[in-house]
Amino acid sequence: MNIKEINPKACMVKSKLTDYVINPYTGCSHGCQYCYADFIKRFQHISDKWGNFVYAKINCPELLEKELEKNKPGTIFMSSVCDCYMPEEEKFRLTRKIFEIITTSKYKGKFKIEVLTKSKLAQRDFDLFKQLNLKLGMSINQLNKKTASIIEPSASSPEERIETLIKAKTQGIKIYGFISPVLPGITNLDEVFSALKKAGVEYVWVELFNMRKSAVDKMMPIYKEFFPERLEEFVLAKTNQKEWHAKIRKQARELEKKYNLPIKDVVVHGE
Repeated sequence: MNIKEINPKACMVKSKLTDYVINPYTGCSHGCQYCYADFIKRFQHISDKWGNFVYAKINCPELLEKELEKNKPGTIFMSSVCDCYMPEEEKFRLTRKIFEIITTSKYKGKFKIEVLTKSKLAQRDFDLFKQLNLKLGMSINQLNKKTASIIEPSASSPEERIETLIKAKTQGIKIYGFISPVLPGITNLDEVFSALKKAGVEYVWVELFNMRKSAVDKMMPIYKEFFPERLEEFVLAKTNQKEWHAKIRKQARELEKKYNLPIKDVVVHGE
């Protein structure tokens, strides 16, 4: 793992996803096989394999103090192209420092905050979550621990993610689910909806697997080696993407009604 410290020019960045995003790290060590955030490599001229490098933005908390003052009110999302609670956060504590800065800032009332992670490490910061009245989301696409160890090798197990949501809920923290990515033949949407409903999430997002070439090239060998019985379904979804998209959209909306669990959006790439 290539780990180094860097000093970016900005911490809080305007985004098409929401008003602002904060990515305390460049890269991510969770090693999710399906991740398509590797596109950032070409913009930053990074040659390391995705999942094998983490660059800690050590000056992010310092930059943030001024940015909170000058930026217009809006929503801050953590994080879009890394997991702000990846294992390296235990050492660098950048995410916690960022929340500490916002908590003590006289400008904190200008911003709403949403966190999305796959890590139980988020429990460490529940004290700050409550002070900031932020929303905590867990990204989860299936419930099998063995499967997760293959496709998301360094992330917390699905069970630990659900437990983190439940613990957050009991402490009065607002929670949501991010069902992502829906993987052909692997994701059982009904099971995930059921688990998230029991955890008490307010709503869910559903994001379908991004069939961009780099992601398919990474997942195809995974299917062949570990899920050969599901390979045909993956290939069919890739070959007939519009049909697959329509099928999952329909299923998601049916489950929305079945579990009375609102869907914020069904995110589809490539249309």
